[in-house]
Amino acid sequence: MTELPQEPQMAYQRIAPFPADAAQMASTELKALATVWLERREELQDTGVFQDLLKKMQREWAIETGIIERLYTWDRGVTEVLIEQGIDAGVIAHQSGMQRDQADQVQHIIQDQLDIVEGLFAFVKGEQPLTEHFIRGLQAQFTAHQDHTEAMTPDGQITRVSLLRGEYKKLPNNPRRPDGSIHHYCPPELVAEEMPRLVEWYRAREAELAPEVRAAWLHHRFTQIHPFQDGNGRVARALASLVLLRAHLFPLVVRDADRRDYIAALEAADAGDLKPLVDLFARRQRDAILRALGLEQQVQQDRHAEQIIASALQVLKGKYHVARGKLDAVYDHAGALFELAAGRMQDIADALNEQLRAVTPPQHAPYGAAFGSARNDPEKRQYFYTQIVDIAKRHGYDPHPDRWHGWLRITITTEERFEIVVSIHGYGPRDSGIMAASAFTERRIEKEGGSTDFVDVKPASIDLFELNYAESRGSTAERFSEWLESALAIALAKWQRLVSEN
Repeated sequence: MTELPQEPQMAYQRIAPFPADAAQMASTELKALATVWLERREELQDTGVFQDLLKKMQREWAIETGIIERLYTWDRGVTEVLIEQGIDAGVIAHQSGMQRDQADQVQHIIQDQLDIVEGLFAFVKGEQPLTEHFIRGLQAQFTAHQDHTEAMTPDGQITRVSLLRGEYKKLPNNPRRPDGSIHHYCPPELVAEEMPRLVEWYRAREAELAPEVRAAWLHHRFTQIHPFQDGNGRVARALASLVLLRAHLFPLVVRDADRRDYIAALEAADAGDLKPLVDLFARRQRDAILRALGLEQQVQQDRHAEQIIASALQVLKGKYHVARGKLDAVYDHAGALFELAAGRMQDIADALNEQLRAVTPPQHAPYGAAFGSARNDPEKRQYFYTQIVDIAKRHGYDPHPDRWHGWLRITITTEERFEIVVSIHGYGPRDSGIMAASAFTERRIEKEGGSTDFVDVKPASIDLFELNYAESRGSTAERFSEWLESALAIALAKWQRLVSEN
């Protein structure tokens, strides 16, 4: 929203260069996972399956970048249909309930955004440097089918003003927050100074900093300036995507579900802490890489007989297999994490068992807690298989506990039997050098004959944990410890609620 002049612009803070600790903000997980991806990228990038994935990623980017700006709104189901079927006004109208003329307008907006993300891929191939001219061109493309934007008059009335395309703003565009305060962007008279500085500072560090750090810095500092009347958020995400694409990664998709974390990260950057935004961008790239690496089985299935034979021979020669030593490295990592989790979960179970026995009611079977585990045990390998598959579906990946599987469990027995389970297992359909860990809770109920069955299976972690051969054991262990503590806290909180309800 553009606010017409009504007060001196005193609160704007000039953009600052990269923080002194910018290099330390990089994600060790993403660096390692990107190494794995770059080793496999050549095999996948020219296949129809991978190109189809890229088209779907581009559609998702084009749709979600407008949803974040509230140019249109609908539920995730509509987005998924459009990702699969393409951007079509008829589908938009049918799926979202919009009037057809409105759906036509939305289609034009999304198509403009799709053209831009497709253009970013072409721009990367040309290896042109980032310039103000390019940035202005992005905004002109984004707003090609927008003629006006909203503005606020001095007396607080909403009005419409003509939208400038490819030109820096002539009027302040400081939004009023719900509490009545005003967020100050760069005054129009300073934009001509700030934008060259933005480009210069970015290009000076382009070769030395991790892509997620550069993407977050460029996105935030551009947003801080807000140089255009409208389209600034979309241009910021396009610039971040450009940085990532140049590193052979993927466009930055910020979903509507990420909106709260995204805004919080931008506000943290406003306050001087860029790390939350770096972390958010790294998580989105990690998800995209894992999604791409999961295509390998489908690629093999889609090839014709001659290609399958050729591929098989190449596999035998070792061209497309990860070196045995790398696979052994990820299994060694998994074993180390298993031992780390075993020690922590054993300590929790022992302490909890002692405390539960002390509060057991008279004449009642003893309350208690116990720890159990198994690692590549042929007789116990398939334990929790159904639950692991269910949790993996929620996280969007294909688990393979048949290749390497370690599970760890804390069983808490009071009026009911409650279990906390951590599983470490293979990720994807073949030995890829990537593994995953998941956590979930369940209740056990008695069946006739004395056996038990599981019910109420729920994730105990916000996200899965990924490990790979390219990351150091120390870095992997540090990340895993943080993930494990979070998962155990979530699981124990669920047990506490269960106790309170019974």
